[in-house]
Amino acid sequence: MGHTGTNRQLGLFQHERGQAVREDGIPIYRVSLVREGRLPCYEDRIRSAASASQILHTYLADVDREHFVILLLDQKNQVIGINTVSMGSLTASVVHPRECFKPAILSNAASLICGHNHPSGAPRSA
Repeated sequence: MGHTGTNRQLGLFQHERGQAVREDGIPIYRVSLVREGRLPCYEDRIRSAASASQILHTYLADVDREHFVILLLDQKNQVIGINTVSMGSLTASVVHPRECFKPAILSNAASLICGHNHPSGAPRSA
């Protein structure tokens, strides 16, 4: 790719001229999404909280610990994907915002809906 040559263009700022080129270089990464399966869906788009809840109930039906998931939506509120962001314990699931936004950006989602379950059956934490 031509990234290993010793010739380099000098920058506009004086302090850049005396810097040595890093011998180990800068890593180049490629990130991708992988489809793992499909979930049956009976509505063509999310029209209410109830329709989002129906999808989440179907997806999280048989899990035994807390999961934090996101529904990825296109500009017409059609679900283009579901991603499990975090699997926690019986009572907690740790989530960082970057883990929610990464799959949304990679799938070109226009919006997302966050949701999680309560495997203990209690609708609120104690």
